[in-house]
Amino acid sequence: MDPKYRITAGLIGALGLATLLTQLGLRLGRGQDLLLVLWSMAGFFTILTNALTAATMLTIAVTGRRMAFGWMSTLTLSMIMVGLVYHLLLAHHFNFTGLRWWVDQALHSILPALMLWFWLMEVTRHPPRDSQPLQWLIWPAIYAIYVLARGALSGRYPYPFLNVTQLGLGAVAVNMAAMIAAFVILAYVLHAIGTRMPLRDQRASR
Repeated sequence: MDPKYRITAGLIGALGLATLLTQLGLRLGRGQDLLLVLWSMAGFFTILTNALTAATMLTIAVTGRRMAFGWMSTLTLSMIMVGLVYHLLLAHHFNFTGLRWWVDQALHSILPALMLWFWLMEVTRHPPRDSQPLQWLIWPAIYAIYVLARGALSGRYPYPFLNVTQLGLGAVAVNMAAMIAAFVILAYVLHAIGTRMPLRDQRASR
């Protein structure tokens, strides 16, 4: 494997890990219990997806193993949606300053952008042409089931557009259908881009 691939993955993974640990530290700094903070953070698609991304990138850096194109595309798709949903639907609810602003930007802007760049520059150099975009939605589907089950048990939902208690099941179903449509469209856009990117040997010959 190209050492640059491992180094770049390591830097992205390290940034993701540092950001998540900083977010944890900020929450604990407000005097909250560690287990309660971890449980709360584990409800957010943003946190879980960034954690999966950081773990994957650090694994690449340590082992030198190239991850499956489908899995890397799943992470890239999910990270892009993290950024889009936050900036289109949620960002106006917050007015962070200082370190919290930097953590917020890293989770919702910088890391999604870096993941897309890594996917375009490195992952698509070896894409299998038979990769199925709908398979990239398995992780978001797992999260949707998890967060609704978690909310039904606790009565708390991490995102206002998924709050069954306030909106009702019908409205949440409509919101989820819109999210699914966005995921599907973006997945096929990424697939179209990925299957048209020049492979490594073609890039090297330029």
